[in-house]
Amino acid sequence: MRNSDGLVPDDSPWSEALYRACRSALHEQSFAAGLSMAVTGRDGILVSGAFGHADLAAARPATEDTLFQIGSISKGMTAALLLRARDAGLVDLDRPVTEYLPWFSVRSAHAPITLRHLMSHTAGIIEGTDFSGDSAFEVWALRDTEATTPPGTWFHYSNVGYKALGLVLEAVHRRPYQELLGDFLAELGMSASAPAITHEVRARSAVGYEPRYDDRVPVLEDGLVPATWIETATADGSVVSTARDMTAWLRFLMSGGSLARDLCTPEIQVEGEDCSYGLGVLMSEFDGRPHVWHTGGMIGYYAAIACDVDAGIGAVVLANGTGPWQETAVHLVAATRGGEPEFVVAERKRPAPPAPDDPPARWAEVVGHYRCHNPWLSNVHVYAHDDRLWVSVAGGPPDELVPQPDGTFRVGTDERLPERLRFDTVLNGVAVRADYSGCSLYRTFTP
Repeated sequence: MRNSDGLVPDDSPWSEALYRACRSALHEQSFAAGLSMAVTGRDGILVSGAFGHADLAAARPATEDTLFQIGSISKGMTAALLLRARDAGLVDLDRPVTEYLPWFSVRSAHAPITLRHLMSHTAGIIEGTDFSGDSAFEVWALRDTEATTPPGTWFHYSNVGYKALGLVLEAVHRRPYQELLGDFLAELGMSASAPAITHEVRARSAVGYEPRYDDRVPVLEDGLVPATWIETATADGSVVSTARDMTAWLRFLMSGGSLARDLCTPEIQVEGEDCSYGLGVLMSEFDGRPHVWHTGGMIGYYAAIACDVDAGIGAVVLANGTGPWQETAVHLVAATRGGEPEFVVAERKRPAPPAPDDPPARWAEVVGHYRCHNPWLSNVHVYAHDDRLWVSVAGGPPDELVPQPDGTFRVGTDERLPERLRFDTVLNGVAVRADYSGCSLYRTFTP
């Protein structure tokens, strides 16, 4: 039996704490319609449940069989496949990527980029904008960008780096990435999951939701709209799964096996954060206890996992909208471990964008609002303030634009940042096209 919110009841002292945390996160602090969760020990699932709606318009409830996209959590699975390829003698993680993809090229004054650098997000390359559904072209287009730091020295998250790793796996195995990943999911016992997001899995999936406006700070009162559906099979995030299925991945991470130890060995400290990155997973201390964790975000889908490896308890939260899912997963682990910790989500206010000024003449042609049909990077606002140029990406916090000698702008003041914004095609005194690290956007009529 399940209660009205879908939680599987039991006699454990912590089940009520899990119930309250999930209900609070979904109904009071998120932009999601539905949520699925599960908590596991090393030997099996301890509790699981589903809350809210998979489809608001159809009044279809979320169930334990509803599929959600897990996003970047699957980067750890890509890393596990590469470790297996290493153990089979097919790759050396510390050899240049060009040994496996001879056409791979990034402008750089530094040492060659290796597989390990891509796996640990220390290659110094751009994040990637998903401007193409084909990973090969987006990886090939890295030749138009620059690696701004010596590999292995600085953490800068890169989805396109993991897309390159998927192409490496295809090259050495001579099989499509989604087939390799599908075999791995089957070995883990994840029979409800799929390694690629296709139209065939859409009917079994929750509808993804986003805030109504994509060009400003969202507020709950504006409500939700269905997100764009995309097909993808790239190695930075293409798995659809259920919370119960995902517990198999958590048990793998908590197994103590050699591959799990390699994944969870820190490679780099994330500057400015209390965490480090291994190979496809993050490590932090929560409540003084070491955890392995990761989050995932897709168009309308968001997810989080957290594992207290010492205690042998892991939790997964999958949702069809944004919310405090990492905090929820960590809380579920703590509440299951013992006691009844208070579920508190720290308020994280986005910095208010500076009030736009009349731009000086040298920037007048580039100031404005630019859009495209890429759901990952739908729009950017460019405006002047305090004799500086700023950009807000999809309503996010503002970054200063720093002019570069080649006429582009660096996005952010840190000299190590590789993202670039450039403008071209000036008509009637204004630029009508902007290029954000390879993604073209076009001036729009909305302010």
